[in-house]
Amino acid sequence: MSFFLERLSLNRIWIIVFSLFLITSAFFCGFTRVNNIFHASGVLFLVMLWRNSDLRHQIFKNKRLVIGLVICTMYLLYYSLTNLWSSQPKNIESTLTHSVYLILFLAMLATIINSRYRIQIYLAISIGFASLAVFLISVDYKNILINRLVYIATPGPENVIDVGGYFAMGIILSLIAYRSLKNYWILLLTGILLVAMFLTQSRGPIIACFLSLLITSHIRIFNRRNVSISALLLISAGIILGLSGIGSIIIERFFELTTQVYLRLSIWHHSLNIIMDAPFFGHGFNAKLQFTNYSGEFITTTHSLYLGALLKGGLVGFFLMLLIIGYGLHGAITCIKNGRRLEAALFIFMLIFYISQGIFNIGNPAEFWYLFWFPLGVMMTAPHTMKLTGYQHR
Repeated sequence: MSFFLERLSLNRIWIIVFSLFLITSAFFCGFTRVNNIFHASGVLFLVMLWRNSDLRHQIFKNKRLVIGLVICTMYLLYYSLTNLWSSQPKNIESTLTHSVYLILFLAMLATIINSRYRIQIYLAISIGFASLAVFLISVDYKNILINRLVYIATPGPENVIDVGGYFAMGIILSLIAYRSLKNYWILLLTGILLVAMFLTQSRGPIIACFLSLLITSHIRIFNRRNVSISALLLISAGIILGLSGIGSIIIERFFELTTQVYLRLSIWHHSLNIIMDAPFFGHGFNAKLQFTNYSGEFITTTHSLYLGALLKGGLVGFFLMLLIIGYGLHGAITCIKNGRRLEAALFIFMLIFYISQGIFNIGNPAEFWYLFWFPLGVMMTAPHTMKLTGYQHR
């Protein structure tokens, strides 16, 4: 018993609890019990920082991580302050609390990914996404296919576009795991997630996923072996989609892209008109659109995170978002130089995905924690893993 307690150190307990949060939140989105796991892991992490001087030294000496956390703190603090000139100034307390959660999440995420459990974490998260995919395919198949809606009792995100984003991220994470472990069974996860992503018929995640992988690919990756594997996955997905009748629906969805572009442009045009009324500091954190589009649809979001940043925080807030993007792009370039092209693809995917997705990125644990903050957290990590005691792991 004493041996067991000795082995079960505070570091290991924290790793278990935070890993559990990452895995469960890949399947259960926004559930209170999952959020409670995050709170528990946060308390353990703070206690660990207080007791472990080596870990404190490791974190605060990591310039890449510290700079990233400072930039994110500036961004989160500013958007919390925008509550003061919004219609609900008392909401500042809630936004500040969520901001603290996000900084804590990024610090914990960078710490655990910098540890020797990096690949296991990526694989476990992709398994969580694949489990959600299997659940939706088996339970909510027709609703997603016909209505492009997610059943209200589904544990994942409520928006089918965010669900597609989850699956796209799972594809990239599974490819990272395969690159390190060279286990062909991992490609089964990739195939499941690929089929599920096409099932959502969400053009944004599909385009963002393939563009990000293409942009970050090295010319040498297009060898016979990799091309054969990619062709096999695409052919398998194509056969499954064709036999199920989804293929024709997806093609039709992409043919509708021209019409949807004009609808989206009209929303962005209206957003810019509202933004010009308060160009420097924005309309405040809870600002949203309220108009009926020419298609008859009532619009409440800007359908672009970047325009949402301008609407809520003006040019000042948008500048802070550009700092985050610039920091992340610098990290992506560093990843490419270090041979971590798929990690760079994760961040590029996020940038492209949020061009046409307008849900803002500050709040309690929800889909944007994975779709926005997780790729950013990956950019805060070092190319080599380290022990939590501050010594490099070999």
